Amino acid sequence: MTKRLFLMVLLLSVFFGGLFGWKAFVGGKIREAIAAQGPPVATVSTATVGAQSWVPSLQTVATLRAAQSVNVTAQVDGQVIGLHFDSGDTVKPGTLLVEQYVADDQAELKALQADLRLAEIDVTRIKQLVKERLLPDRDLDRATSRLDRVRAEVESLNVAIGKKSIRAPFAGRLGIRQVNLGQFIEPGDPIVRLESLDRLFADFKLPQQTLPRVAPGQSVLVAVDAWPGEQFRGEIAAIEPSVDAATRNISLRAAISNADGRLRPGMFAEIGVTLPERRDVVLVPQSAISFSPFGNSVYVVEAAEAGQIVRNIYVSIGETRGDLVEVMDGLTAGQQVVTSGQLKLRDGAPVNINNQVPVSASTAPAPPES
Repeated sequence: MTKRLFLMVLLLSVFFGGLFGWKAFVGGKIREAIAAQGPPVATVSTATVGAQSWVPSLQTVATLRAAQSVNVTAQVDGQVIGLHFDSGDTVKPGTLLVEQYVADDQAELKALQADLRLAEIDVTRIKQLVKERLLPDRDLDRATSRLDRVRAEVESLNVAIGKKSIRAPFAGRLGIRQVNLGQFIEPGDPIVRLESLDRLFADFKLPQQTLPRVAPGQSVLVAVDAWPGEQFRGEIAAIEPSVDAATRNISLRAAISNADGRLRPGMFAEIGVTLPERRDVVLVPQSAISFSPFGNSVYVVEAAEAGQIVRNIYVSIGETRGDLVEVMDGLTAGQQVVTSGQLKLRDGAPVNINNQVPVSASTAPAPPES
């Protein structure tokens, strides 16, 4: 019985040992075949590393402001009897905008003018009587003083009447009207906003260490989301003399010509201050850069015996303009870098290049037209 059991165990051991051995043999052959074939060939797109001469610039953000802007308000109280503008009108300096009720003031002015004429007559008569020594000099002094007082009252009332004709203080474009005909307005009540749009200011800040590199008259380029792909030229108009103690930034103001009125006050803008020097840079499309906490890298295409492979190279990047990134070290002009399909790659992987879809590589890309 024991001998029979031993033979059965021996046969089972031989059977399963042979079965597992065969599977291990087949698996090994499969692995050898896969290893002999190498990794699968990945299809990627590429771009050539370029070289350009760039004028360096300091990039920051700005807020656009009108060179002149004001809320037109009433100076004195009164009822609106005339509106001489519509919302959005373009006006010249001195254009009449609003008239207030002045009938009572004009009636009072006529009475004062009558007093003025009488005071002038009295002065003329008393001068003659003083000359003939029929009246003392003090009577002439009193008459002259009364004449001056009435003249001042007439002038004051004329000024008050003039304040009720509200005019544009400078040329510009009006906003939305805030008053209606017949409305009673008081001093400080808003009537309409007036903005001068032919010249705008861009207010921005730069770190204090950039102070030696900027000066009034230096060129700037301004870009806004409302006009993608376009840049508006201006120049630095003023630099704040002091540095902000809280942020250690300097405040600057650039003046921008806006004759076509496309830029508007309050717009958020990206601004680049053009520096006077030039430098040669090596450029790749942004899509070629693989960003990671351990460093930025690119895949460079190299020739191999069986075709083309890629090498993963770490690079240092600098300024970005549009679709292009400056590579400060690690690449040279003329090399081929992978611009899509990086997730499928590893160092030394074979690739197949397909560049049927071109890669955008512009310093000022424009969105596609809809």
